[in-house]
Amino acid sequence: MNSQNVLEKVDDFLRNITPEDKVCIIHDTDPDGVGSAVIMAKCIERLRGRTIDLRIPLDKAHYGLTPEMLRKIKQNQITKLITADFSAEHDLKSLKKVEKQAEVLIIDHHKLYSDYKSPKVVLYKPQFFTDIDPSTYCTAKLAYDAAGRMTDVSDLDWMAAAACIADIATKPWKKWLASVFKKYNVPMKKELFQTEIGQVAATVSSTEVYDARLVPKCFDAFYKAKKPKDVINSSFGKYKKIIDKELKKHLKIFEKKTEKYGDIRIYEMTSEYRIHSVLSTILGLKYPHKTIIIINKTSPIISVSARRGDKKIAVNNLLEEAIKGFKGANAGGHVPAAGAGFPKKYLKTFKKRITWTN
Repeated sequence: MNSQNVLEKVDDFLRNITPEDKVCIIHDTDPDGVGSAVIMAKCIERLRGRTIDLRIPLDKAHYGLTPEMLRKIKQNQITKLITADFSAEHDLKSLKKVEKQAEVLIIDHHKLYSDYKSPKVVLYKPQFFTDIDPSTYCTAKLAYDAAGRMTDVSDLDWMAAAACIADIATKPWKKWLASVFKKYNVPMKKELFQTEIGQVAATVSSTEVYDARLVPKCFDAFYKAKKPKDVINSSFGKYKKIIDKELKKHLKIFEKKTEKYGDIRIYEMTSEYRIHSVLSTILGLKYPHKTIIIINKTSPIISVSARRGDKKIAVNNLLEEAIKGFKGANAGGHVPAAGAGFPKKYLKTFKKRITWTN
């Protein structure tokens, strides 16, 4: 499949959405997932004159399409489904159930699990049309580029920029990011998270970490926002202060209690907030030549976030191999950043497998 063909299929999917279609978007709950969903939803509203019909945030406990999602899709008679920022093709059984009822557009920049070919499914992933590292072509940028070929979405550029910062996916887009910063009179800084647009990413991330049930309201705030400050100054800003305090505490503990195995750093933690992903991102930036493994033991299901900034170790493959054979487990992500979840009884085995690879 050539690159032109892929982009044409994406454009045809969006162009052929009618006012009568029932449209659903299922999206991840991090800044890239929320941002890409908002961009797509606004694109569809501008194309057909009305909003989407259903939106479902990803269930972090059960990564991917779930029976409950399939039930809602059927109940709401969805005819067009867009998935954003997760590998929906990883679960072909569920995907095939969906396509009996709806056409599907998968927008994602994670690992490609299946080159699934179907007249009713379009896979829109960087692997199919560019040499850019998929981990640095975030889903919101994919959504923004596709939407921009259909209608004017130039007012949403800051949303895509915030997602690029959140996903450490800025390297290919430096000139474009500089133009976005200039447009909104945002001073550029070496540490992009400290900029106004970077703080948008931090605000959305902190809200999700504080309580994933707030994501729908966060989406609504994002949808209504006209500029970065609208998100930063929203009611969600208070969650960032709470999460920042929790992160600061664990960053100090990490330096004292991290387990060291060669260039692997393992930190086991508990927290009332799901800070492991954000914590691993901060530490991954600080220690790019170390494999950072953050293990959150708060609930019966262990949550793991892994980072390797120099990409010498593919942490998505590392985690996938480490959970093989675990019942009720999942893992996935990018070469430099990935996550996993599994029942607590497998923790000892998981750690052995991770350290064996060193």
